Amino acid sequence: MENRLRNILIYGFGRMGLTHFAILNSLELDFNFTVLDTNKKMVAILRKNFPEVTFYTDENKLPQKPFDLTLINTPPHSHKQLLSKVTKRGDSRIFIEKPFGGHLNYSSNENYENVFIGYVLRFNPCVQWIKSNIVVSNIVTAQGQYVSGTLEKKPKGWRNGEYSGVLNEMGSHIIDLLNYIIGMNNHKVIKSSMKSVVSDVDDIVEAELQVADKKIELFFNWVSHETRKPVFEITLELKDGSRIVFDQQIIRITKDNQLVEQITAADLKGTVPFYLRGIDFTKQMQDLIGPADNLSTMKEALTVNRIIKDILNS
Repeated sequence: MENRLRNILIYGFGRMGLTHFAILNSLELDFNFTVLDTNKKMVAILRKNFPEVTFYTDENKLPQKPFDLTLINTPPHSHKQLLSKVTKRGDSRIFIEKPFGGHLNYSSNENYENVFIGYVLRFNPCVQWIKSNIVVSNIVTAQGQYVSGTLEKKPKGWRNGEYSGVLNEMGSHIIDLLNYIIGMNNHKVIKSSMKSVVSDVDDIVEAELQVADKKIELFFNWVSHETRKPVFEITLELKDGSRIVFDQQIIRITKDNQLVEQITAADLKGTVPFYLRGIDFTKQMQDLIGPADNLSTMKEALTVNRIIKDILNS
């Protein structure tokens, strides 16, 4: 799949669109890039800097033949409409950045088998070690948190509305990881609380869920003055009394408060041909143009969205 000519369409050439383009372009494969972005001034500049890319500002002028790969990096309120367009056009593989599409209903008549969502933390080496080495049935409880000082003043546009909030933008990463590791289909929200501190939506969220025989605790805060940059941490309690705590850099396994094993991301020797914003983003793009074994499927992403909706409504 990697070795044949691939026509790639990118909707939105902001921070994430440019990131994914830079990674794919660095892989030195035979790609033809088309970009649609409605910012005419920015596109005029981009055309001068990326002459090898075909840019459009009007969607009606896009070629109507199917693309091999389409990346949707637009705000989430446009996801459903764009997804409908690209599936009807017959695009072969579709990637949508998170936060994914809010809590809209998606047609069961559409074929979403080749639609994937950008939950990039799945590709972190520590997360991949957990996925490969921990037996799900041995997990008793899980705690997940994501904390940052991202918001200092009220955000503008869609980031201050129903498609945003700490639960959608940061919490969704942790919920996806827990869904990826444990499976969260049959969840029940036991209790939750929400605070709006800076924005008009949720800035601090706490929740407790029951998933089969497992207790799940969540904490998300993006207005923490003590936190310099976003950090996540997941704790797993196992039936044998062991505790596993991991983040993007390190895995610590303890029992009876004694360290049993410590594994770092460096120990796992993750390498990529192009390093941008961590190896996770490159591994995600490699999976997207390859087997798509670890990408979040549409079904998994909709499970995450249902959990978010249930937490907010509880």
